Amino acid sequence: MAFERERRIRWLAIISLPVLIAAAVGINAWRNIGDYRHGIEIDVAQGASELDYGGAAWRLEQARLIGDGRDTDVQLPGEMRLIIVRLAATAIDDIGEGWGECSVSLTDEAGRRWLPLDVVLSDDLSRDLDPVAEPLDGCGISSLDPPARHQSTVIEEKFVVPATAASELLVHLSFGALRPAAIAFPLGLS
Repeated sequence: MAFERERRIRWLAIISLPVLIAAAVGINAWRNIGDYRHGIEIDVAQGASELDYGGAAWRLEQARLIGDGRDTDVQLPGEMRLIIVRLAATAIDDIGEGWGECSVSLTDEAGRRWLPLDVVLSDDLSRDLDPVAEPLDGCGISSLDPPARHQSTVIEEKFVVPATAASELLVHLSFGALRPAAIAFPLGLS
């Protein structure tokens, strides 16, 4: 009798295994789809001067194109260019933790997207370009300590892009809590 009961339990476990695997795959797929949908920027407000987003008024302070010998003596190999983007924000509201999962990227008309350089590499480049100046924080670091109400901050990100794309780039800014909403500014580089 005990042998029959044990045998039934084994068969039940074997039969239920595909159902459990299918359920686990379905749950993970649902989570991945949710994460993907949360990470994309669909509702992008584009402006030339200043846009309100994430409790602050944002504006493009500076966009520099480096690597062709015009701005500095730095020459990048091939058709690559370094773009330095500075965005200024003045807090309108109390931001708190609203700037979490900060994301800055460059996009072109073809839909290509470039992400900023690593924090350490970015700081090293800042020191190489201007040894006297203190490097500015990027979006991720600035999001940890956003400005208080009516205070300002400047973030700086660096990108390496093909020279052919530099003239048509937009800088996108978004925060995790506000996605799929984002803001974008044209760089206006030539």
